[in-house]
Amino acid sequence: MSWSPALVSCLALLSAGAAIVGAQAAESEPTMELLGDFDPSDQVSQLLRVIRIRSSIYCRSLMGAPWGFGVEARGNPAFHVVTAGGCWLEVDGEPGQIPLAAGDLALLPRGSRHWLRDEPATAATVLEEILAETPLDRHRRLRYGGSGPQTALLCGGFAVDGGPAHPVLRAFPPAVVIRGASGRPEPWLAATLELLNAEATADAPGAGEVVTRLADVLLTQALRAAVNQLGSSNGPGLLALRDRQIASAIQLIHSQPGHGWTVGELAAKVTLSRSAFSARFRELVGESPLRYITRTRLAHAAGLLRTSDASLSQIAARAGYGTEFSFGKAFKRTFGIAPGAYRGESCSPPVQLSVAPDRLTAISHGEHD
Repeated sequence: MSWSPALVSCLALLSAGAAIVGAQAAESEPTMELLGDFDPSDQVSQLLRVIRIRSSIYCRSLMGAPWGFGVEARGNPAFHVVTAGGCWLEVDGEPGQIPLAAGDLALLPRGSRHWLRDEPATAATVLEEILAETPLDRHRRLRYGGSGPQTALLCGGFAVDGGPAHPVLRAFPPAVVIRGASGRPEPWLAATLELLNAEATADAPGAGEVVTRLADVLLTQALRAAVNQLGSSNGPGLLALRDRQIASAIQLIHSQPGHGWTVGELAAKVTLSRSAFSARFRELVGESPLRYITRTRLAHAAGLLRTSDASLSQIAARAGYGTEFSFGKAFKRTFGIAPGAYRGESCSPPVQLSVAPDRLTAISHGEHD
């Protein structure tokens, strides 16, 4: 998550003040530790920082067995928190189904098509059809299914700048499950959900922007937990996060997407030969350095198209393309739509919320009514 300009200025002043104090008392130990003084070698922080949420949507639901719903592929991260009961998760293209219990968080970093149901064999209806035909209850919560045992869910999705082309999100498997404990979510998840609910029900000025920032926190925390949980994974992408030299190269690409990176230059930056760098990058990331550079540039450009008033030629230059024509051709090949049309598309509302007005401690403790 990026620092706001005000916070950056504040930290700069604090740093300057600490330097003055140090100059006046050179013999003494530092008396202040800056919260923003993180380890620059923390590659996970460096990589997660480049993911930017454009909008978010949440929905609380209470499902009675038998029940099942399907979510179409959207190319952006989605998540489901089981707050009571249990269910099964099926992900398109993945073998078997995953059991989920109260307190579990299922994260789908790539936004793959998936289904949730009370039992593995239960039929599932597309969620959009259910929402179109089923009005929310007085708590703005979706109630669906039969009269059997109930499962409570908090579901959500994020629209991320760069969408399905985002290289960092592609490094994760289609689904990651972060297990709760004793029917409750991990403490970091419960705390963030508390804050989300408080802002969503406060009806205060600026609540929408705060909720969007909290959505940034939730996704970043979930991805960090996924990195830690999958630390022993041998799949492409995540291995790169554990290789200091390749992770350094990836961080360079993301920090300067408009730079005309060559394989030789990146190899030299991380002190590897060109051939060794290319081979290791492809092995760990799952694609060539040049392909990864292209994906990063276009993800950066997609974000600029939706968040800035820069002209197409300016965005092309910022994304490392010499001409607007070459940029447009590459963009359409990846996104299936021209840059101008992509910018003109109506994107998701900044924030849509469907949450119950009661305190989220009910969610944290797995309670429902």
